[in-house]
Amino acid sequence: MIRRWLLLGAACAVLVLLVVANLSFGAEAIPPSEVVAAVLRFEPASYDDYVVIYQRLPRALIALYAGAATACGGLVLQGLTRNPLASPSTLGINAGATAFVVAGAYLFDFGLDAQGLAALTGAVVGFAASLTVARLAGLSHDPRGLALILAGALVSMFFIGIANAFLLSDPARRMDFLGWVNGNINHVYADRLLRFWWIGPIALIGLQLLARPLTLIALGDGKAASLGVDVTLVSRLALTAVACAAGSAVAICGPIGFVGLVVPHLVRPFVGGGFKFGLPACAVCGAGLCLLADLAAREAFKPYVLHTGVLLDLMGGVVFALIVRRYYLGTAARSPS
Repeated sequence: MIRRWLLLGAACAVLVLLVVANLSFGAEAIPPSEVVAAVLRFEPASYDDYVVIYQRLPRALIALYAGAATACGGLVLQGLTRNPLASPSTLGINAGATAFVVAGAYLFDFGLDAQGLAALTGAVVGFAASLTVARLAGLSHDPRGLALILAGALVSMFFIGIANAFLLSDPARRMDFLGWVNGNINHVYADRLLRFWWIGPIALIGLQLLARPLTLIALGDGKAASLGVDVTLVSRLALTAVACAAGSAVAICGPIGFVGLVVPHLVRPFVGGGFKFGLPACAVCGAGLCLLADLAAREAFKPYVLHTGVLLDLMGGVVFALIVRRYYLGTAARSPS
């Protein structure tokens, strides 16, 4: 128990350092002392203070939000489905939210508030569609859960195809969403963060309150039910919270992929399979990973700036292959012929 608290405290300390680094580095480096001064006593006449408060701070906050929301979502999805490849990006949640936002904006000229509602609706529809396709494909006869992941990939391609079709249909409006649809942590989305920031904390607090029954469900539905857990109710509440958290992140900065896939695997060896420590650890580490990826996207190819989502997709693709090799190909190789 003490070891876990110490690890969580160390992760929080690293997160603070990453926040300071994100506020310090950019086109022109700003010393950490001046960054702290800008946050504590903002001077409107100071150019450095303006850059810190109106450009780098919103970007860091968006990275914190998106990373925490998607990482916790991945942990819950992997626990409930008992599938190591489950995450908002692999089960249609991110893609559904993306398609609904773009379609709503193009067909009905949705404003920011309506786009947020569309993202939440699309996240729920995307996951429900993935689960439906998986069941039709024989999920109950697939103990390794490949049907669910393949269904999620199929649904994600379908929804992303819809989003791209709308983007191609109106080149004049395409630039409004071209960066966002690829996952772009950028200060220009500060107004989106201001509108939707409250959704994530409510969803994550709800998941934390469900930590004990979620841990029991992850050990087996029968065992959880024998200990008084309403498995159906808890699962539905948790999945709704995950869809809201991940959908709100998409509404803010577009689909940030693979954080929800990677972070639970990084955290689990240190804090165990329980959700009491797993959720806060994933929130901190997911936020830190997004901050680190955003810093790399800005600094690695100066003077050019990559979209953070593109960099995370490249990192996640490698980890995805490693997870498949460990849990699926490795298992097949070890099974008797």
